[in-house]
Amino acid sequence: MPLDGSPEWQRYIFIAASLFLIWETWRGWRLGAVRSLLRLTALFCAWAVGSGAAGATGTILAFFSKTPPLLAPAIAGLMVALLIYGLISLLAGLLFKTTENHSGVIRWGFGVGGALCGVIYGLLLLWGGITLIRSLGALGELRMIQAQHEGRSIATEKQALFLTRLRASLELGVTGKRLKEADPLPSSFYDCIVKASMVAGDQQALGRFLQDPATMKLLGNASLSALLQDPEVERASQTRNFLPLIRNRHVLAALEDPQLLGQLRDFNLSAVLDHALQGQKPPAANHPPSRNSPRGPGRATPSPAKP
Repeated sequence: MPLDGSPEWQRYIFIAASLFLIWETWRGWRLGAVRSLLRLTALFCAWAVGSGAAGATGTILAFFSKTPPLLAPAIAGLMVALLIYGLISLLAGLLFKTTENHSGVIRWGFGVGGALCGVIYGLLLLWGGITLIRSLGALGELRMIQAQHEGRSIATEKQALFLTRLRASLELGVTGKRLKEADPLPSSFYDCIVKASMVAGDQQALGRFLQDPATMKLLGNASLSALLQDPEVERASQTRNFLPLIRNRHVLAALEDPQLLGQLRDFNLSAVLDHALQGQKPPAANHPPSRNSPRGPGRATPSPAKP
């Protein structure tokens, strides 16, 4: 249930993004080339270490809890990322001078280098912001779908409506199309999340999805069939502890099956979901024209039957 985007909202988004980029450029000038470069390094290190910490936290929690909290790995990764970023930034501030501590040509070199690093830093954050807005918009759309399935009015989901319209405003027009192309995640990723949720909430749509020829061909693969019927896989799904599956023979066989990998690569999930969401309408030929339906030229209107 996509909402119409607002050109005014899009204009505000671009104004905010431009002001943020100008701020980061000016901040980079003040910090200087060395400290700005280290700030970029801190950003990459925080992302890498934080992602690793999130994965490790999920693995450790799976050993001690059958149902580990879903947000715990994300929170742990965020805390570690902030710690790494703050530590590198602190060391850079203690060890290196800013632009105002220099003079002459060196001052201009430090300033220009810092400004360039500031532009790159700001663009990276804006790049991540595109993914964030589009992800939150997809979640908002899922929330509204859930409300409809539960018989509630979507007007009560104000936050979901806001996030969905914010995403639609960002993707509006030619500029929005360019931003979608700049997103590291393809548009089909967000669309498939929404479509898959709609299919899962509709038994008829789910049946059409499973009966689709492409789905049946994929499920007919011997490696995938054995994997889905493995009791260990079912237990891991129920307990959310997927670590024991690393050495599962059916998992390893599926990963090493070139035929399955080729089928997964060729499987058009978006098209299959679209087909599943379309109602099974009977062909028009099976419906005789009604008395009030328009008739083409050359066709006589039948006279009413005489009693």
